[in-house]
Amino acid sequence: MSARLLSNEALLQRVAAGDRGAFRDLYDATASRLYAICVALLKDSARAEEALQESFVRIWERANAYDEAKGAALAWMSVVTRRVALNELRRRDNAHRSLDEDGAAPEIAADLPELDPIGKGRLLECLDKLEAERRQWVLLAYVHGYSHEELARRFERPLGTMKSALFRGLAELRKCIS
Repeated sequence: MSARLLSNEALLQRVAAGDRGAFRDLYDATASRLYAICVALLKDSARAEEALQESFVRIWERANAYDEAKGAALAWMSVVTRRVALNELRRRDNAHRSLDEDGAAPEIAADLPELDPIGKGRLLECLDKLEAERRQWVLLAYVHGYSHEELARRFERPLGTMKSALFRGLAELRKCIS
C-alpha cells in the first residue's frame, strides 16, 4: 500500500519506525497547515520557514512519543510546531516578556489574538470572571507561550498543581464562553 493513502496517524507511526518515505508523505500532507501556525505566530515568512523546518526535525525525532489514543496526529504536530514557533519568538525578542517581580498580570486586551470585537469582548468578560492569579497563569501560558514548567518555577508551585490550575482555568473559560 502506498504511504500516500495512509492517514496522518499511520504515517506518523511509520515515521516513528524510521520510514523516510512516510516522513516525506507526512510533510506533503501537513506542511501547509503547520506553516500557517508559524506565520500566524511569527509574522515573518522567513522565520516561519525556519520554524517549520525545526518543527519537522522535532517531529522526526519525537514521532515515537505520539499516542493516537490522546488525539489526532495533526493536533500533536500542531502543538510541536506551536512550541517551536514560540521558542523562536523568545529567541528573536531576546527577552520574551519577563514575568514582573510583583507578578502583575499583563495587559489583557492588547495581548489577545485577533478576534472579532464581539468575540474579544466575550472572552474579556469570561477572563474577568477567573480568579486573578489563575487568569494571569492562563494568559501567560496560552497568550505569551510560557510553559507549565516555567510558570511552576516562577510562582513556586508544584508542576502538577500548575497543570491542574491551567486545565481548570481553561474549563472555566470554555463553560463561560459557551
